[in-house]
Amino acid sequence: MEDTTQTARRLAREIVMSKSVEERVLMCAQMFEDAKEFARIGMPENLSEAEQKQFIFRRIHGASPEELANRN
Repeated sequence: MEDTTQTARRLAREIVMSKSVEERVLMCAQMFEDAKEFARIGMPENLSEAEQKQFIFRRIHGASPEELANRN
């Protein structure tokens, strides 16, 4: 589903692309950290450290690393 107008997408792209490469990399890194934090919010309690990492990975990427590696 597309709920963003072409004009809004174009404007967002222009704003992002007007930034330096360094600024865009930092934006991306911050968005990834934010995604991990949102995943932690919904994480069940009492998971081991390994289970926490697996939960966060699956929540962000929609599958385990093994599942993603086996996709064609």
